[in-house]
Amino acid sequence: MNSPQVPPSLRELLADVFEISPEEVTPELSSATLETWDSFRHLQAVLALEGEYGVQLDPQRVPELTTVALLQAELEKKGVSL
Repeated sequence: MNSPQVPPSLRELLADVFEISPEEVTPELSSATLETWDSFRHLQAVLALEGEYGVQLDPQRVPELTTVALLQAELEKKGVSL
């Protein structure tokens, strides 16, 4: 199964929040595999995504969005065109 590509805008935003290079932002990247992805940066990422794409993520779901693929899927569910 091929992983979906991370769109450049999402890749850049997450790279900035997590202080990594954009090339490191893959669908598989997760809070379990990235040392800088702690609870504070998770909240920063969610707030940055909401601001950038003009959506509000469900606060109940936010703690479950622990990979780039899950964040991307959640944005797409909200109707964001990436």
